[in-house]
Amino acid sequence: MAAGNVWPSSETASEYAIKAAFLFNIIKYAEWAPGSPLSDPSKPIVVAIVGDDPFGSALDDAVRDRTVRGRRVLVVHAANLKSVKQAHVAFISSSEASRAGDAISALNSRSTLTVGDTEAAAQALVMVNFVVVQGRVRFDVNQAQARRNGIELSSQLLKLARYVHEAGGLP
Repeated sequence: MAAGNVWPSSETASEYAIKAAFLFNIIKYAEWAPGSPLSDPSKPIVVAIVGDDPFGSALDDAVRDRTVRGRRVLVVHAANLKSVKQAHVAFISSSEASRAGDAISALNSRSTLTVGDTEAAAQALVMVNFVVVQGRVRFDVNQAQARRNGIELSSQLLKLARYVHEAGGLP
């Protein structure tokens, strides 16, 4: 097993397969502001997993041979924040929980859609945070944080969220 990779147990495999599908669909409902460094429609949409990879092959499988608005989706693995160059979307792994605030602040300054699945990520104002409620994967959205960073999330996506926060952090 390569350093930095975490292979999910069979119990978490289905959870992360669901989160991977959600993540792909969230990308479909996100728009980056014109003129942002990430708005070039000729380049692929880059999704970075920052820290240990809890998805196994689920995220790669979810985006394989699929496009969003004519752009292919490319998954990259970043051992740490310094490894993330021009990502459109960054999933902050639980292995980065102690550094979530710094990671999210730096990524927000680059207009990167930040996604997590930990309390630390939610407290650090990640834009989308996955939660498991009664055995089901749900997500919360910090719409205010996304808008501050030039990312507009579709009302269709917001209807599916457990919570949408127009101001402040996630619960």
